[in-house]
Amino acid sequence: PTILTGQTGNSQKGIPRGAVFPQATVKWEEVAVRIVKHGLEQNIAWEDIISGEINIQARTIIKLTEGVVKSVDDDIWNSLTQNQLADASLRVQSYAIAASRFWNVASAAIIDDVMAAKALISKQNYDVTDLICFVNPDDARYIVKFLIDKGSQFPAIAQDTVRNGTIGTIGRVNFIESMSVATSYALLVKPKTCATWKELVSLRSTTIEDPYMSLKIRVVEEGVVEVTDPLAIVVIKGTASGV
Repeated sequence: PTILTGQTGNSQKGIPRGAVFPQATVKWEEVAVRIVKHGLEQNIAWEDIISGEINIQARTIIKLTEGVVKSVDDDIWNSLTQNQLADASLRVQSYAIAASRFWNVASAAIIDDVMAAKALISKQNYDVTDLICFVNPDDARYIVKFLIDKGSQFPAIAQDTVRNGTIGTIGRVNFIESMSVATSYALLVKPKTCATWKELVSLRSTTIEDPYMSLKIRVVEEGVVEVTDPLAIVVIKGTASGV
């Protein structure tokens, strides 16, 4: 993401009339990714379908779908965080929280830490007016408390708390709760820029019937995570004490 300049001795400033423009080279790296299939299935006995007090078939589809969606979300989380920075193949940025600033101890430090991570993305020449910070349910509790406590100063935050996964917005950063975020971690990203989930097969289900014996339900989704701008990602480490 470095801003392009002319080559040495051939500046982009002060081009003479009719002169050739200075050359610049955009750098690219080829990275191989592998398409991954996510799926679950369950076989339901015919008697359970026709005699159950609840709709076994419908509930099974819901639970299998939840499992596949969670698997995809976990795959995206691992790709964006380089398996919590264990994978050095991409240069995702990271920010470590000091021991005295754990979010479950000093909630006032939450915004300062996120703004520090935001600055890391901004310094790489990305627009930071619409960043998203993904947090786990444990940290969401302390973020919600902080945002509601500050509701008198930031009324829109208190009104938007916990709606469709969105906890609140401050400093143009949207906080979203996700079950895929690991304990004591948070993830700050530039959406629609840092990466893309490309579907080979969209989320779908099918049923395979064996008359008067059973019904098999199968759910699948297949795709790949392409991390195109790793420097538009910041992994925040150490949000919780004792972890």
